[in-house]
Amino acid sequence: MPLTPPAARPWLGPDSRNRPWPGHGAMMIRRAEALGDLAAALGSWARLGLAALAWALGAGGAVLVGRGVADGGEGSSSAVGIGLLLAATLLGGVLVATGSALTRATAAWWTLATAVRADGGRVDATTADPDTLRAHEEAVTADRAPGAGELWRPPLLPRTLVVLLLGAAAVVLAVRAVLGYGEASTPYAPDEVRGAWLTEALLALVCLLPALLTASGLRRVHRARMHRVAHDEPASADAAVGALTPAVGSGPIVVGGRAPGQVTPSPADLAWPGPPQVVPDAPAPSASAPGVSAAEASEALAAPAPGAPVASAAPAAVPTDVRPTDVTPTGAAPTVHLSDGRALAPGRTLVGRAPQARAEEEPAALLAVPDERVSKTHLTVTVEPRRVVVVDRGSTNGTVLHLPDGSSRPLTPGEPVEVADGDVVVLGGTTLTVGDTDVEHTVLREPR
Repeated sequence: MPLTPPAARPWLGPDSRNRPWPGHGAMMIRRAEALGDLAAALGSWARLGLAALAWALGAGGAVLVGRGVADGGEGSSSAVGIGLLLAATLLGGVLVATGSALTRATAAWWTLATAVRADGGRVDATTADPDTLRAHEEAVTADRAPGAGELWRPPLLPRTLVVLLLGAAAVVLAVRAVLGYGEASTPYAPDEVRGAWLTEALLALVCLLPALLTASGLRRVHRARMHRVAHDEPASADAAVGALTPAVGSGPIVVGGRAPGQVTPSPADLAWPGPPQVVPDAPAPSASAPGVSAAEASEALAAPAPGAPVASAAPAAVPTDVRPTDVTPTGAAPTVHLSDGRALAPGRTLVGRAPQARAEEEPAALLAVPDERVSKTHLTVTVEPRRVVVVDRGSTNGTVLHLPDGSSRPLTPGEPVEVADGDVVVLGGTTLTVGDTDVEHTVLREPR
């Protein structure tokens, strides 16, 4: 979408909203991030400046067309005026399309608060559980707190003033054009009178259209925030479970599932395996079998089966400073991938908005991420056999390491930190995950 800041683009599509959520709280935190980026895009001074330019082109075209009529069609005023009106229409059309997409997405994110249940599912006709009703009531109360005062605060304040000024100008010019129509429409009216009337009529139109379109967008956003309209986007059945929107950089990150096509491991599969178990080749005799005493059954269970490996009576102690996720097959490089699905190759990779190596560095790859919150050269990631090391390069917004247990800590610039399977590194709105686990990149409340 042209004229849309990169930070707001991931939030425009319906699949960024109509997706499986781990819970209402997770959705609300993601919603706050989306609304922040969309509000910045709506209040962009660049868009406002282009809108002012489009209006100026239209006003100039209206004046020149009127002057051409006053001159009796002689000269190039009419042709230049028509060209300016066409240019204003083209630029205004692009701005209207961009603004319409932003306002629709903003309104949809506001109303999403009452479209998701407490467990993350979609609201339907049978939704009446107390947790969902309480979450919806809290969200609606918080959203409605500013009331109509939000129209007089950034980012909506400049748009509100534009509506008032252009609306007032359109009314005055339209009244003058209506009052002067009788004189200008007479067959004996001089060209100057006709030209002046046409100028006022065109200027009224140039002021009225932007005022109406801007007011329509403000009304849509305000009504959505006041929850005077329902969420009108049904859940998308084709939304990919693994299609993740950008993450934020604080709070614990929780494992929320597996990628499509993978089997979700059970708690027993994720548990620390412990010492090796001895599996006999033949079934051991049961104490309930005929002619077998309890003592004989105990001796048979204790004795190893022929050909079976004998386990040590005292298994080797597991180091206390090694987590289960630190174990990687010998010689195998851990899997490291970004939240957009790209995987990092073995070796040293520089990650950033436009990464550049220092004079003494020879990185294996430079990985650019389109994220305005990421520094030019934000992070160094070294993928080696059996370990991954990350180093913050003195980034502006910092880097946060999230562990599978829900804890997190910021990285110290310049300090190498070894990360393990299941760890997630957050830089700006981008996440870097170690291991094959599909992580739900949503900041949740602290675990109770």
